[in-house]
This record gives sequence, C-alpha cells and structure tokens, in this order.
Amino acid sequence: MGSTHLLFLSAGLAAALVAPPATAPRCARATSTVLRAAPLPFTSPRKVDEALRRNDPLLHLASRLIRDDDARRGIRSIYAWCRRADDVADEVGVNKGLALASLDEIEADLAAALRGSPRNAIDAALAATFEAYPALSTAPFEAMLEGMRGDLRPESLRFEAWDPDLRTYCERVAGGVGLMLLPLLGATPDPVVERRAVDLGVAIQLTNVLRDVGADARDYDRVYLPLADLAACGCDLEDVRKGRLTAPYKDAVRLQIARARDLYASARLAIPDLPKASRLPVAAIVELLESIVDELEARDCDSLSGKLRPSTVAVARAVVRAFLRS
Repeated sequence: MGSTHLLFLSAGLAAALVAPPATAPRCARATSTVLRAAPLPFTSPRKVDEALRRNDPLLHLASRLIRDDDARRGIRSIYAWCRRADDVADEVGVNKGLALASLDEIEADLAAALRGSPRNAIDAALAATFEAYPALSTAPFEAMLEGMRGDLRPESLRFEAWDPDLRTYCERVAGGVGLMLLPLLGATPDPVVERRAVDLGVAIQLTNVLRDVGADARDYDRVYLPLADLAACGCDLEDVRKGRLTAPYKDAVRLQIARARDLYASARLAIPDLPKASRLPVAAIVELLESIVDELEARDCDSLSGKLRPSTVAVARAVVRAFLRS
C-alpha cells in the first residue's frame, strides 16, 4: 500500500531532507556483511533524498521547508526506517512467510539498536534520533510494523467498514507517523495535538488508498475501500477488482473523499499550536496532500485508470495556501 510514500510521511513529511550530518554517527559503521532477509534500501543521505523525490515529489517539496538541521537528520532517519519496512510489505511476488520474517527482523533490529547494539546503518541513525529526542516513543514504530503484517495476511485484504476496520489500519501504518515527528518538530506534549497528528497520518493513508485503488487491486488483490460502503452504494466488488469505473464506484469514492477532507481539516487545527518554525512544513503537507484529493474530484472520482498527479498550478496554489495558513 506504500504507506511511506507519502507520508509524510507524514513519513514522508520529510524524510529526506538531505543535509547530511557533519560527521556520521560512530555507530553508523556497524553495518554487517552478513546477508540479511530485510534489505537495506539506502546507503547514504543522498539516496534517501533521491527516493523521496522520485516516489513522493509533493512530500519532497514540503520537506525542503524544514530548516533545523537536527530535525532534518532525525526525520531522514525515520523515513529510511519506514521505507525499509514498507518495501518488504509491498514487494510484488514475495513469499509472505519470508516477508513476515523480514518484518520481525526489522523489529528485532530496532530493539537491538535501542539497546546500544545497532546492526546496520539505518537503525544506527534511528537510534541516534531516539537519543537526541527522548520524547520519541517506540509505540508508533511497532504499530506500523503490525499494520504492515496485516497487509500480508489474507484476512486483511478486505475491510468490512471504515470504523473501526480501515480507520484502525490507517492509524497503524501511517497515523503513528505524526506521533513520530511531533518531538522532532518541537511540539509540546498535548493530547489534542497528538490526536490531530494521528488524523493527518490517517488522512494521508486514506489519500493513498484512493490514489492507488486500481494498482492495489491489480497487483496485490487488495481492495481497501470498505465493503459496507461499496454495498451501500451498490458497487460490485468484482468491478473494483477488474478496474471497471461505474457510477456506484464513484459514489463509494465520494464517501472516502468526505472522510479525508474531515481529517485534513482536523489536522489544520493543530498548526497554530506548533512552534512557529514547524507550521509551514506541516501546512504544506496538509495542502499538498489534499491537492491529490482535489485532483481525484476533478477526474470525477476515477482512481482506476491512472495515477493521480496534481498539476503544477494546483501544487503552486497549495504552497501559497500553506504560506497563508502558517
């Protein structure tokens, strides 16, 4: 489902802001030569940045608005870790048993790194981020892995309803990214801000769901649209699997669009409570990612026939809105 492609981020939020550390952490040299089940996708900050620019140009743009060097390095380390896990969950044709074992390995690698014994450069960098930001919790990282394990289990390829089924999935794989980033953005602990940060991650993941309906059904036999919504709109599941654009399908998509807009609206309410230096990049994420929803509406809810990509004009307008709202 490509939960980190985005996200920004929310995982993406910024990952890969590229300014490399003045000196690499000493533990970053602990990369093992042993063949690993979960491959390491990045070997340098430059490669992280290239991946974000290629896979999520909107998030790459938002990420460039972060000016604090420590925060950029920390966000880059979170993105690299998330992307490693995401690549395992989304690899086409991979043996599911091996993929689940790889996710278990990633979890074990993180635990080892936080005990002071990193096994690779990605976890070494993430451990340095945990050390620099004591408020950072392992809970959203663990929840993300559990959500990705769900992608690899047959029963998770369909979701009965929005709440709790699809919403819970979105919270696990992306909602926690907002919680990962709040300490790096200098946010003061606040339950309301944390809830809105989760809403932003859920909004982004739901946007990914809408953006990738055709590819997910075709390549993975995954249909994330809630079955209850499809039934209520008279949409046949087989039409979705076969990529047939119908009026009932459009009605079901409109229900998800309304949810996504409510979630983005919730996330906007947290922006004034963030430190001033963090408001613009977060506002940019909200506006740029919601522009994908705008494009879906402009295409009459067709997310089956091609990739949704906002126009240059739409992106420029989103950036202007972000400046005005920050």
